[in-house]
Amino acid sequence: MGNIKVQNEKLKKITDFALSNFVIIAFIVLFIASCFLSPAFLTINNIKSVLIQNSIYAICAIGMLMIIITGGIDLSTGSYVCIIVCLTAGLIQKGNGILSIVIVLLLAFGIGAVSGSMVACLNIAPFIATLAMTTILKGAAYMYQTGQSRRIDGTFLPNWVKSSTFGIPNPVSVMIVVFLVFLFILNRTRYGRSIYAIGGNKETAYLAGIPVKRYLILTYALGGLCFAIGGVLLCGRLGMGTATVGDGYEMDAIASVVIGGASMSGGSGSVVKTIVGAMLMGVLYNIMNLMGIASYPQMILKGVVIVLAVLLYKAK
Repeated sequence: MGNIKVQNEKLKKITDFALSNFVIIAFIVLFIASCFLSPAFLTINNIKSVLIQNSIYAICAIGMLMIIITGGIDLSTGSYVCIIVCLTAGLIQKGNGILSIVIVLLLAFGIGAVSGSMVACLNIAPFIATLAMTTILKGAAYMYQTGQSRRIDGTFLPNWVKSSTFGIPNPVSVMIVVFLVFLFILNRTRYGRSIYAIGGNKETAYLAGIPVKRYLILTYALGGLCFAIGGVLLCGRLGMGTATVGDGYEMDAIASVVIGGASMSGGSGSVVKTIVGAMLMGVLYNIMNLMGIASYPQMILKGVVIVLAVLLYKAK
């Protein structure tokens, strides 16, 4: 009986570990399988392409993670990306240089603070507040563009985004910096620890002396900042400003966070697993493209992966 009990305890520990680290294990398995499924997968150019393409999604996912940890959600991610792409290109066209990036990042931070204020101070549900912001930002982008694309080919931003530093593509370097900054914020600062408490129970957090409203506003502002960083990088990759981009970015960001094990009710989430979740989705898309699988079946498989991830984390 003693041996059976010990074996059961070991099996439970192994099962708990596997469920807790599902996204990491799934990524490793998928990566290895992809090497066999297509000879073109494990090439330097393809791996670099996957990292560059998904660096923007990963940065947006980090911003979404912060908001979801508080028990909220931001449906305006794609619209942030859209308006930032348009404004960045427009400002660069006018010769504002690096100042263009500073302006759009500060603007996005402010827009995020407005969304956070609606949630924290006006008690508007995050779903409704950010849904309203979605239409506002998208409409503003189309008005700013007036139906025309603003090309910035040959300027500093496209040149920098398409370049590398020490052999690492610059968008990937930006993703690593954002990852490290928010890893530190969540794990080493009072604010980071507090938003987990807010997501767990706002009333308890308030009674514990946490400035709930201020931290909620800051969280949405930081989320907007991450979305804007993604928008700036996308503008550089496109070499132009257009209001037709950004659709679906919020769903990919949410998917990465959910697959990374964060609870949609708040109070939990990991930057590391969110990044891995984003890269898992990126590798999945890449290998399906290499295998010639059409886009519609890819959408179905994406939904299946999300549901499977939720069910497995629920089984913990």
